[in-house]
Amino acid sequence: MTKAELRKKLLDQRKNLDEIFVQEASLHAQQHLMADDVWKNAEQVIIYSPIRNEVRTDLLLNDIWNSGRTLLLPRCDEKQGQMSLVQCSGEHELEKGKYGIMEPCSHCTVIDYDSKNFTPSLVIVPGVGFDLNGNRLGFGGGYYDRMLTRPAFNHATFVGLAYSFQIVPVLESDPWDQAMDALCTEEALQWL
Repeated sequence: MTKAELRKKLLDQRKNLDEIFVQEASLHAQQHLMADDVWKNAEQVIIYSPIRNEVRTDLLLNDIWNSGRTLLLPRCDEKQGQMSLVQCSGEHELEKGKYGIMEPCSHCTVIDYDSKNFTPSLVIVPGVGFDLNGNRLGFGGGYYDRMLTRPAFNHATFVGLAYSFQIVPVLESDPWDQAMDALCTEEALQWL
């Protein structure tokens, strides 16, 4: 099966998920992650805002906001073909972006990837699919691939957050792909 065929199959499967399943599976996946030391010890965390039945991140967001740790959320810049990371201190700073994704408002601070203060310790990464080697199948736009190659990410831990059906035995990988250190589903947090 080609990447495009697998992407379509997994997206169709995710699109047709029952709302109750999405809520319950998202709750369990987030609880698995929050129980681990990698979550408890992370000071600067990057999380995504879910769309189209992706695993929800509301518990993770609220935990970071309530703990006083630094939360960074992506904001897509379609013209540049890149994602900016923006510091966000609460739900009140979110608005719907171009793709329907909740993003930090324009007044929020955009992080300079080359700043000495940018030291992400944990990156929660969405994906259409993942394999047991940590390879990721994205939407095909390359936004995460371009962002995660920057030097500041060299010491970060990458966790792919997905449903268990999105974990496949093997994916084709490209040299620029950033492998995940762990996969977290409704079933468990699995270190690779």
